[in-house]
Amino acid sequence: MTPRRMRFALIVTVIIAAAAVATAIWGRGDSSPDSDGPFLTSDNFPSGYQVSRLSNTAPSGIGGATTPAECGQVIADQAARELRSTTVGVLAVPADEAQPTFAQSIVTGGESVSDTIGVVRRCSSYRQQTDTESLESISSILPTPAACPRDAVVIRVRTRFVSPTGNSDSTSVRAYIQGRATVGILTASLTQPEQPLPDDFCRLASLVADRLD
Repeated sequence: MTPRRMRFALIVTVIIAAAAVATAIWGRGDSSPDSDGPFLTSDNFPSGYQVSRLSNTAPSGIGGATTPAECGQVIADQAARELRSTTVGVLAVPADEAQPTFAQSIVTGGESVSDTIGVVRRCSSYRQQTDTESLESISSILPTPAACPRDAVVIRVRTRFVSPTGNSDSTSVRAYIQGRATVGILTASLTQPEQPLPDDFCRLASLVADRLD
């Protein structure tokens, strides 16, 4: 796995709540998304993007001691909800590394958008430490841009992860849309913590919303 894909594997972790990034590793399938299915396809992304299918992610956090202490149970409860869920989607990687990487997630049987909002409001900033690893997550709920789906919840997440095998400092923005039976998420990687939303973010979020059950 290249450093770029490793960083984004950490990012696209379904926070889903914004904090859940760092340790998630997506499974990659061999087949390309079906244009007749619920997934975005290469036609939906700007020219030069390579699109592949993704499946379940690891749960939030890394365990260990949590600061502030009251966030320990909040993140553990979030991880338990994620373990009950099924996540599928696509990863879109640009040929030009200066451009954002995108991921579409469709989550069934797990955390609702309301749950995600609750986690971010209660634990917008927390740190977890084990004997060998540390994770710091900072999340904020942004105003929903006019061009995005009206009911989308947009969250910015910065995650710093330190381990003996490598470190990362990643920032992403995510649009969460609640469907009847699923939650749709559009994630975009950022090159700078305060970088504005990518130009195609709201357009792609609207396509994600259109494909929800």
